[in-house]
Amino acid sequence: MKNIIIAGGNGFIGKQFADFLLTKKNINVHIIDKHQSKIKIKNLYQHKCNILNEKKISDKINLIFKKFRSIDVLINCVARDHNPNKKNNFSFENLSIKNLRSDFEIGITTSVIMAKHVSKFMIKQKKGNILNIGSDLSFISPNQNIYSNFIKPISYSIVKHGIVGLTKYLATYLAKYNIRCNTLCPGGMYNNHNKKFLTKLSELIPMKRMAKKNELNEAMYFLISEKSSYVNGHSLLVDGGRTIW
Repeated sequence: MKNIIIAGGNGFIGKQFADFLLTKKNINVHIIDKHQSKIKIKNLYQHKCNILNEKKISDKINLIFKKFRSIDVLINCVARDHNPNKKNNFSFENLSIKNLRSDFEIGITTSVIMAKHVSKFMIKQKKGNILNIGSDLSFISPNQNIYSNFIKPISYSIVKHGIVGLTKYLATYLAKYNIRCNTLCPGGMYNNHNKKFLTKLSELIPMKRMAKKNELNEAMYFLISEKSSYVNGHSLLVDGGRTIW
């Protein structure tokens, strides 16, 4: 059985990935999240944990490896995004350094902690695969004109650019152990956004729409499978073409 850990696996995208992977044969899905689903499904294992607590994460990963004897894939889905349907005051001139640090902790530090402790076992195995989740905003700046009474905070851009840098670092550092690391960089996915925002954003996308729910699953699966065995340090944009304009 292949053992896949999804950090933040009960979030919006993480849950889609978990549900999709559970349709495959010979896969155990381990969700590490501060929230725990009560749903009982074969080959799904819930591990409730604060991902910023390095000691507890280390203990959880040690237990998973001890019981299941392998950790084959890590998918880092932990991030903080802000709902554009809600009014905010995230202007740069009013930037809260406290909030900035918090976003960095959640968006970057969690991925570093997870990769640090999972890679120890992948190095022992001499194989493994790490997938980080970036964004189209890993490559472009947010277009603030599409929002009403909302500003995309600078922390999101820094975090998502940083995820690409983390991926490149790990891809080169861990390659000698037969461990690959890539980033999946999606555009926005529809999640009950208001029509005005949806119309403005769609005008920036050649395909004229946001991603649909579950539309990232196959791209994710490609990057963690042997079909991408020679793909390393890559950032795969799945954004309907937004970043080519």
